Amino acid sequence: MYHATEIRKQATENSRRALLEAKLGELSQAFQDRSGLTIQNSADLFDKIAMARDRDLLVQRMNMSAQLLIDVRNALSALNSGAYGLCEDCDGLISDRRLDAIPWAGVCVTCQELRDRVQRADANDDNLSFAA
Repeated sequence: MYHATEIRKQATENSRRALLEAKLGELSQAFQDRSGLTIQNSADLFDKIAMARDRDLLVQRMNMSAQLLIDVRNALSALNSGAYGLCEDCDGLISDRRLDAIPWAGVCVTCQELRDRVQRADANDDNLSFAA
C-alpha cells in the first residue's frame, strides 16, 4: 500500500512539474513580442487616447504575466528543493485540490484569502486618499 501511494505521489509531482515547465515556456514566449508597446503618432486626439489606453492595458497584462512567471519559477524551485506544497505564509500544507487547480500556488487558501482582504483594504485606503 505504501509503495502505491509513493508511486501516485511521484506521478502527481511529475505531472505538476510538466505543467509548470510548459507554463514557464509559454510565459517566456509571451515576453518576446513587445510590438504593442511602440509609440505611434496620430494627428487625431481620439486615436492618441485609444493607442495610449491599449498600451496601458498591454503593460498591465505584461506586469501580471511577469508576476505569474515569478510564481511559476518559485514553484519549480520549491519542487527541486522539496518545499513544494508548503504555504509561504503559515508553513502549512497547500491542499492537493488547490495545487491541481493552480500548480504555482505558493500559499494555502486561508492565507490567500487573508492576502486578498489586505489588498482590498489597501486599495480602498488608496481610493479614499484620492477622494480627500
